[in-house]
Amino acid sequence: MNYNANSELKKLDEYYPNSDLKHVYIKHRDEIIKLLRAVETVWQNQHIDKYTFNILFKGLQNSWTVVYYSIVGEQINSMIGKIVGIEELIFKGIEDRNWRTRFNTVVIMKALDKREIKNRIIDLGLKDKSKKVKEMATDVKDYYLN
Repeated sequence: MNYNANSELKKLDEYYPNSDLKHVYIKHRDEIIKLLRAVETVWQNQHIDKYTFNILFKGLQNSWTVVYYSIVGEQINSMIGKIVGIEELIFKGIEDRNWRTRFNTVVIMKALDKREIKNRIIDLGLKDKSKKVKEMATDVKDYYLN
């Protein structure tokens, strides 16, 4: 894949200064830069190493949808089957001790094309101890698996 972190950052930098989410973007911009560069590195090297894995996982833990869904989730979806080890990131997310990370992992299943992984994550989400994670798993199952 021909992914360019600078190009992606430029699009975000052009959009958010005129947005009502400007302050949220500024707060997360440094993390977004790291994420975009990590994604570019993974695509260039065609593998995920420990360093890029940790950066992407930190993005999956983020509370802002733009970070965990639009950047990390979409890239995970496009890397499935192409980058060895990316599935491990998803399964680490659903097993994380923090409910937010498990919730975000279930949410990104909305965009995931790989049905086998999606089904496994949703099943785990439906059994989760967090009510919010269970509710999101039910929502994804009802609206994105049928």
